[in-house]
Amino acid sequence: MHTVGVIAEYNPFHTGHSYHLEKAKEISGADYAVVVMSPDFVQRGEPAIFDKYTRTRMALQNGADLVIELPVCYATGSAEYFAQGAVALLDRLGITDTLCFGGESDDTGLFYRTAGILLSEPDAYAQELRRLLKEGKTYPQARSRALAEYFSQETSGCPAHEFQEFLSTPNNILGIEYCKALLSMNSRISALSLRRNGSGYGSLALEGSYCSATALRGGILEGCSEKSLFRYIPGNCRELFRKAAENPRTPEELTSCLMEKLLSEDSYDHILDITPELSDRIRSLRFFCIGKSFDETVALLKTKQITEARIRRALLHLILGIRTDTVESFRSRGTVYYAKALGFRRETAPLLHSLKEKSSLPFITKNARALDILQGPGRQMWEMDLFASHLYRGLAANQSHTPFRSEYEISPVII
Repeated sequence: MHTVGVIAEYNPFHTGHSYHLEKAKEISGADYAVVVMSPDFVQRGEPAIFDKYTRTRMALQNGADLVIELPVCYATGSAEYFAQGAVALLDRLGITDTLCFGGESDDTGLFYRTAGILLSEPDAYAQELRRLLKEGKTYPQARSRALAEYFSQETSGCPAHEFQEFLSTPNNILGIEYCKALLSMNSRISALSLRRNGSGYGSLALEGSYCSATALRGGILEGCSEKSLFRYIPGNCRELFRKAAENPRTPEELTSCLMEKLLSEDSYDHILDITPELSDRIRSLRFFCIGKSFDETVALLKTKQITEARIRRALLHLILGIRTDTVESFRSRGTVYYAKALGFRRETAPLLHSLKEKSSLPFITKNARALDILQGPGRQMWEMDLFASHLYRGLAANQSHTPFRSEYEISPVII
């Protein structure tokens, strides 16, 4: 039995994702696909447009066999944190043979080589990185340019801009981080890059054979016609998509939660992604944030050295109470402590049997029993995930004026 792992947000699920699942099984020769999926909040520093159980059902109807929830502290973290948490889950499940990720290149060896440089940090690379940071470049900009310069020197003068292009896209950056995590864990899982088709990451256009999730989210929020949206949604889940799109989540729903945090605290540098300098900036500008939208607040706090993505993640971590010391403790003591099933297919009984035999993690299918199983950091991580899920569901109940359902009232999706 061969199993391929996929790491995803599915925000929302579309035909490009079903293509990825199909090809991942095909090129890896896998019998099953295990997906590690972001929960109700995502790496962009905002709520997922559809809830995690809706996205899980769409994935299971289109190639996924088992969907596991990525803990929120990793799902909303930087590329490094996101990758480390997801890869640790796949590794400790004990059943994953291959990790197949989408990128702008199918040269898996190049991803591994880049990851190796980041892990070993050769002197030439480290010196160039420090120089660029002193010039005022953001860390992502400095790292990309330093890697490109190092590559060009080590490959007989190959132009640096060719490597910088490879290093400039979010999907490639994540692919590098996946390989880095696999190497650092000495994992038996092998990586496999699948070249993306269709519109590029972040494209706003609903066009081409496959569109981006960004374009779909924009189309939903702008009220685009079903005809323009449905061409990118698998036919077997269009009704599910239609229903979810009637009550989508948006970043603006976080505004009142953010204002409460800004006014109730005077220092923020204990929060993940908030440095002392950013904490000072938030404190000095917090009263100017009152009355502004979430996006306007992000724009106000942004600087040349701090990216908008970093600000969004930082503010979400503030809202969710995700502390730096807590997450670093998680990372140093095992990274992940349980595998929570969001859903699975009935015919995957052999896969689930193998998981129960080989996994080094508790496999949680009944939320009500989690606290009886988990202790120490595992319980702390669970409570963090639980709060995030309940906050998201509370936002949804408030917007749609429907009854609130706790995580303990919801079972995994089984199809």
